[in-house]
Amino acid sequence: MKIYVKNGTPANTGSLCENCAMGFVARGYGETELLVVCNAMRPAQQVRFAIRTCTGYVERNKPAIWEMEEIARVLDPVALKRDIGFSRDESTGKKDEKIELVLDKDSR
Repeated sequence: MKIYVKNGTPANTGSLCENCAMGFVARGYGETELLVVCNAMRPAQQVRFAIRTCTGYVERNKPAIWEMEEIARVLDPVALKRDIGFSRDESTGKKDEKIELVLDKDSR
């Protein structure tokens, strides 16, 4: 299965710090009033430019492993009387089908 993505990367994506759990971003009323502090660096440092990639990036909206373990359900295979997990739907029989993912709704 092949996946093609059209218009996947916007021209101005902003800073990676805006979605990072280790970043502090404060915006003023003016376009240039912006304060970004990175808490991943020790001691915390002010960042003066937009960040594209970062080795200390921690996604803000993604739960931690221990949070996912708290909400996970424990499945007992004896009580279910079948295998646990996902199964592939072989009824379609199409292995070389193509999927197109369009992220910009104006480009139809």
